Amino acid sequence: MLIGEQIRALRMEHGWSLSQLSQLVHYSKSYLSRVENGTRAVTPELAQVCDQVMDTDGTFARLVAAEAQVQVQVQDGGPATARAAEPEVRRRPVPAQLPAAGEMWGRDGELERVRAHLARHRAPAVIAVDGMGGVGKTTFAVSMARRLSPSYPGGVLFADLHAHGPAGVPAAAGDVAAGLLRGLGTPPEDMPGGPAEQAALLRSALTEHRAIVVLDDAESAAQVAPLLPGTGGSLVLVTSRRRLAGLSVRHGALRLPLGPLAPDDAVSLLHRALGRGAAAAGPAGTEAAADPSADPDPHAAARPDGADAVLAAIARHCAYLPLALRIAAERMAELGPVFAAPLAEQLGRAGERLDALAVPGEAETAVRPVLAWSYRGLPEAQARAFRLLALHPGAVAGVDAVAALLGEPPAVAARLVGELQAGHLVAEVAPGRYRMHDLLRDYARERAEAEESGAELAAATERVLAWYLHTKEAAADLLVGRGRHRVPIGAPPRGYEPPHFASVAEALRWCETERVNLLACLRTAQEAGSPVAWHLSYALWGFLFLRHEHHDQLESGRIARRAAARDGGLVPEACAELVLASAYAGLRRHAAADGHYRRSVDLFTAAGDQVGAGALMVGYAMSCMRQGRAAEAAGHMDRALALFTAAGSSWGQTLALSGIGEGLLAQGRPQEALATLARARELQRAEGVLWLEAANCTLRGTAHRELGAHAQAEACYREALDLHRRTGMRAGTAHALHQLGICWGLQGRTRQARQAWLQAWAVYESLGDPREQEVRDRLAGLPPCRAPGGVSPARGGAGTGRGRPATARP
Repeated sequence: MLIGEQIRALRMEHGWSLSQLSQLVHYSKSYLSRVENGTRAVTPELAQVCDQVMDTDGTFARLVAAEAQVQVQVQDGGPATARAAEPEVRRRPVPAQLPAAGEMWGRDGELERVRAHLARHRAPAVIAVDGMGGVGKTTFAVSMARRLSPSYPGGVLFADLHAHGPAGVPAAAGDVAAGLLRGLGTPPEDMPGGPAEQAALLRSALTEHRAIVVLDDAESAAQVAPLLPGTGGSLVLVTSRRRLAGLSVRHGALRLPLGPLAPDDAVSLLHRALGRGAAAAGPAGTEAAADPSADPDPHAAARPDGADAVLAAIARHCAYLPLALRIAAERMAELGPVFAAPLAEQLGRAGERLDALAVPGEAETAVRPVLAWSYRGLPEAQARAFRLLALHPGAVAGVDAVAALLGEPPAVAARLVGELQAGHLVAEVAPGRYRMHDLLRDYARERAEAEESGAELAAATERVLAWYLHTKEAAADLLVGRGRHRVPIGAPPRGYEPPHFASVAEALRWCETERVNLLACLRTAQEAGSPVAWHLSYALWGFLFLRHEHHDQLESGRIARRAAARDGGLVPEACAELVLASAYAGLRRHAAADGHYRRSVDLFTAAGDQVGAGALMVGYAMSCMRQGRAAEAAGHMDRALALFTAAGSSWGQTLALSGIGEGLLAQGRPQEALATLARARELQRAEGVLWLEAANCTLRGTAHRELGAHAQAEACYREALDLHRRTGMRAGTAHALHQLGICWGLQGRTRQARQAWLQAWAVYESLGDPREQEVRDRLAGLPPCRAPGGVSPARGGAGTGRGRPATARP
C-alpha cells in the first residue's frame, strides 16, 4: 500500500474528514487529497507532522526514509526489486536562507509576546516588527527565526525588500515572490510569468510547506500583503521602519514595535565588549592563552574603576540604540578599556556624536547613513517638520509648540508629527507630546543647518519662544492674579491664540508639564540674543515661587540679568533683580535677597513704575520680617500700600494689606490683624488670587487662635488647606498644618495635633524649610502614643530619616 493510502486509512480510522486533517497538519486539503491518491509524494515534513497528530510513533517518517533508501539503490543499480518501487521522489534541500546577524541583546519582553501569540494563534501567523533605523529589527527577526525553525520543517526563507539602504528602490512584490519560490525549489518551467500569478503560487506553496519567511525592510503593508499565505501553518516575520498598521487591521498581524534597549541591557552589552577586548589581548598586548580555570564572567577581566559610570554615559549618549552601541562597543573592544572615557567625552558633544559612531573605512557601517536612509524618503512637508523639530528648546514638545515652531495650524502640525511618528523619527511619550532622541536630533539639526536659511532658523526659534512666553503669561494670570504687575511682551506669533486656562489647577499642570522646556527656552533665548530671556524669566517667577523651585529661579534670574544688561533699560534690569531677590529669599540667603530687593525698588522707582516698586517693597518687607526686623518691615509695607493706592492697583493693595496683617500678628496685635486681613480678603476674592487668599486664611486662623476662638481658627485653617491644595503651594500647606496642630494642641487634642505636625514635618523636610526644627521640637514634647499591642513608637529624635519618628507618614 502506498504511504498516501495508509495516511487515508488511518485518517478514516480516526473518523476525520480531509478538512479536519488539513486543519491539524496545516497543509491544504487539495494537497492532502493528491497525497492520498498517490499523485504527490509524501515529504519527510508531512510524514513527521502526520506522525505527531496521529500518534504513530514515527511510522510514516520511517516509511518515507525507507522509500528514499530504495530510490538511492535504484540510482546505484541495486536489486531489481528496488527498480519496481514507487515512482521516484525528487529530494530538495530544505531552505535555510537566514543571513548572518549579530547576537540579539535584551528583548525578553518582545520574545515573550511572540511566544504567547504563536501559542494561541493556529492560522498562518504574521508578526510585524517595526522601529527606527538601527534599533535591531533585522537582528531580532533573524534571531527569532533561528529559535523557531525546529518547529517549521518547511525551512526558513529570507528576502530583503529594500525599502531603505544605499539603493533606496523598494523591491516589487512579484520579484520577491519569484525569489522565494526558487528558494522552495520551484523549477523554472513551473514558474508563472506574471507577478500576481507568482504571488499566488507562493501562497499555495507556503500553505503546503510549514515554513518561516522573513521579509526584511518593508516599505508598506501594500508591498507585503500579496506575499502572505491565507491558510496553512507558515510564519511570516516582517520588519519595517514604519508602523505597518494595515497588516494588523487586515491580516491579524501581531505588531511588535522595537525601541532602544533598556539602560541596563545597553550597559551590559558594552561590558561584554570590554570583556571581549580584554580576552583578546594579554597584559602586554600579547595574545592571551586560553585558561579553562579562569573566571567565567566575560566582564570580570575589564572593569576599571568608574567603568560602570563611563559605560552608562556612553550608552546614554548612544541613545541606547543597538547599532550605535555596537559601533561604540567595537571601538572599545579594539582599543581597550583605557579609551572608554575619551569615547564617552566625545559622544557627549552633540556636534561630534554622529562622527564618532562610524567604522573607519566602512561608509555604510555608521549611524548617520542609516538615519539618512529614513530621511531621504520623506515628503518635503514631513522633512521640513523633521528638520525644524531639532530647534525645539526642550527634549519633549507638545503639538501646539510644534505648530508654533513650524508656523502651521495645530491640526497640520499634529498630522505631520503623527506621520513622523509612524516612521519612527519621533516617539509619542505622552498623549500629544513627542520626543526625538539625541542621535536623531543631531542629524535633524545637521539637515536644518544644511537645508534651511539662517533667517528661517531664527524665525522658527523666535516663533516657539514667543509661543512659550505668551502661554506662560496666560498661566501667570491665574497663578499670580490678572491684576499683577506686568511688562509689555509684544505680539504673539501669527495665528496664535493664547489659551484659556479654566482653573489654577489647569494652569499649574501646564507649568509643571512644561517646566523643563520653559527653562530650556530661557537658555535658548539667551543664546539667540532674544528679549524673551528676561521677559520669560519675569513671567516664570510666580510659578517657581509657588512651587519652591528656588534654584531654578536663581538660574532664571541670572539669565534675565545678562539679557537685561544686553538690552538695556531700567525695567528689564528691575525685573531681573526681582527674580534674583525672590530666589535668594526662598533659599534663606537674606543678605543677598535684600540687596536685590533694594536695587529692584530703586530701578522701578526711577522708571516711574509704582506697581513694580510696590511689589518689590512687599517682598523686601517680608524678607525683613523673616529676619526679625518687624518695625522696618511695617514701614516698607505702609510705603508699598501707598504706592499701590496711588497707582489704583487693587491687586497690589491686597498684597500689601496681607503683609501688614502678618506684621500686626508678629507684633502681638491679633485684633487689629483681623480687621486688616478682612479688608484684604474682600479684595483678594474680587481679584481671584487664590494663593493670597489661602495665606490670608492661615493668618486669620492664627489671629482667632491667639484670641482663644479655637473653632473659628480651625475653620480658617481648613479653608486655607483647601485653597492651598488648589494652588499647589506646598510650603503654605505645611504652614497651615503646622498652625492647625498648635490649635489642636492647645485644646488637648494630642492625637490630631500629632498627625497634623507629622504631615507638616514631611513637607518642610522635603523643602529644606528651617521651620522643620520647630515642628520636630513640638512632636518631641508630646507624650508617647501607644501603638497597637502596647508598643510605644519612638519620640522626637528616634526614627527614620533626619530624626523623623517611625510613625511619621505624610
